[in-house]
Amino acid sequence: MPEGQQKLANLNLKLTEDERWAFKELCVRNRMSQVDGFRLAFELLKTHLDDKNE
Repeated sequence: MPEGQQKLANLNLKLTEDERWAFKELCVRNRMSQVDGFRLAFELLKTHLDDKNE
């Protein structure tokens, strides 16, 4: 594998159908992929939890 590339993996989540569509629509409205939306949400959650634990 070339340097700097990471191996990709799937993440399975159980959501309601409404949550699934709301997330998809939010990403489309903001012209972002669902993967980028998840990564942004993950970074925001980490920041939130780090701030909370200080």
